[in-house]
Amino acid sequence: MTGRRDKNKQQRAQLNSQLEDLQPKPRKEHPVAKKMGDFFIDVAKLIIGGVILAGLMKQDIDYMLLVIVGFGVVLLCVMMGVYLINFSIKDRRLI
Repeated sequence: MTGRRDKNKQQRAQLNSQLEDLQPKPRKEHPVAKKMGDFFIDVAKLIIGGVILAGLMKQDIDYMLLVIVGFGVVLLCVMMGVYLINFSIKDRRLI
């Protein structure tokens, strides 16, 4: 009788271990890189707002130059933010 119980127990333990292997493992994140990525994306949003407000104020600013430089800086900040957020996930790191 105990032989059958032990066999069933071993089978259940084996099934449980197989199920645990199928479960997605939690990703380890680098907290500083994730925060910096969020920061760069927030800066990009603020720059967009600043460009729109500066365009509405009608001062002696060349609006086309403001938009071009603003768009370039926003693009740079978004690229850095996305790169850092991707870098923060350990599975996606190249290094």
